[in-house]
Amino acid sequence: MRDSRLSQTFLNQKLSVVTLNHQMTNAMNRIPLFLLLIISLAFHSKAQNAVQASGNETKLGLQEAVNIALKNNISVKQSDNQVLLNALLLNQAKFNQLPNASGTISEYFNFGRSLDPFTNTYVARNINYNQINLTANVTIYNGLQLKNTIAQNDILLKATQFDLQAMKENISLQVVLAYLNIMNAEDQLSISQTQTAVTQLQIDKTNKLVKAGSLAQSNLFDLKAQLATEEATVINNQSTLDLAKLTLIQLLNDRTVTSVKVERISVPTPATGGYEVSIDKIYEVAEESQPTVKAADLRIKGADKSIEVAKSGFLPIITANANFGANQSNAQKNYIANGTTQQNLGIVTFNGQDIPLIVSQTKYAENGTISYFDQLSNTANYGFGINAFIPIFSKFNNKTLVTRAKIQKENANLNAQQARLTLRQNIETAYTNLTNSAKRYDAFVVQVAALEESFRAAESRFNAGAIDFVSYSLQKTNLDKAKGNLVQAKYDFIFRTKILDYYQNKPLTF
Repeated sequence: MRDSRLSQTFLNQKLSVVTLNHQMTNAMNRIPLFLLLIISLAFHSKAQNAVQASGNETKLGLQEAVNIALKNNISVKQSDNQVLLNALLLNQAKFNQLPNASGTISEYFNFGRSLDPFTNTYVARNINYNQINLTANVTIYNGLQLKNTIAQNDILLKATQFDLQAMKENISLQVVLAYLNIMNAEDQLSISQTQTAVTQLQIDKTNKLVKAGSLAQSNLFDLKAQLATEEATVINNQSTLDLAKLTLIQLLNDRTVTSVKVERISVPTPATGGYEVSIDKIYEVAEESQPTVKAADLRIKGADKSIEVAKSGFLPIITANANFGANQSNAQKNYIANGTTQQNLGIVTFNGQDIPLIVSQTKYAENGTISYFDQLSNTANYGFGINAFIPIFSKFNNKTLVTRAKIQKENANLNAQQARLTLRQNIETAYTNLTNSAKRYDAFVVQVAALEESFRAAESRFNAGAIDFVSYSLQKTNLDKAKGNLVQAKYDFIFRTKILDYYQNKPLTF
């Protein structure tokens, strides 16, 4: 929707340049004769240099120029990156449905009097202790928050894809305008060069008549002054062409392209009667096809999902979890039998006799530390469970989130309405501009045809000495100006037609 505003800005700049050219032409007509003769020599040399300075040019067609601009444009790249980011968010929302698992491995070192983790008694020795834990959990139900978040991110991804499409179409329109500006400037330059050539021929004829005594010397000076004015116009038109090329080069944003020469395309002759489709029909198609409108509508749907996500805060969350643990320590030893020992437990009197109680006990000796994996196997423990989180009071946080989501949806609705209003206004403006442009073109066609006939008659009368130079110059100036206006109106009409074609979802081709 800002495409038309950008295009209108470029057209205004173009029209300003043409206006400036005519103002400079009028000013030159007021410069004294001897100054114009001096300026003529300087401008003649500069004009040759300007026209010949075309080395190392890159020849480009319209579609190729559009492709290069889209490839290198920074705004397009930023929009493309936003699409990639939203695609990542969508994938992550899907991944959030998967279980979550984590593990920890801990190693502890105790020195001096330490707690034996197996006997739970203090011993005077250094002990190291290794522990392994694995945990996993999965969300069973969370008020459909995961499902709605996936849907929301999917909608936002599609919206940003339409934003990218709109950005590309915007850049394409700018390239088409720059391309047509170059063709217009080339045509204007060609017209001004033809004007100087005609004036030079008239100078040659007048010079012969002056030498023959048929005309006064002042007629020759007047024609040379006219030539100086026209050569100044050639310089101005060459400058306009250089600036138009620079605009296209800047849109291309390719350092390897420092000078361009566009391939001439077959530009249709403007048809009378304006555009063939009414404003209502154009808007009807544009409303269904314009990416900016589609993106705005999708963001309304995304706002609906945002409300559902916020409402899930009022609902319980049910999760299942499981865990596994094991440990190992250098305090857990292996023991082996190492003989027996006799131990007197005391004396028992039986039938008046003292009988000693002696028992035999097996002696054990340390035989190294139990292996690492055997300890893990011996100490393994695991379990599982289900948790239910029930929100009771959240300090009105959930209510605030829902209210904020509803306000955001209202803003999304307003943005969609604004998008349609702006689209309608842009179409109405473009349609009116095209209709007026068609009328201007038709008027200039009639004007050029009439002035050509008038100039041919004036040229014959001037050569015969029937009219003075002022009358001849006025006729030629009017014809030259009309031809320039006709070319300007032609390209203005064509580009405004392309704007309406764009709203009709037609390709930007010729």
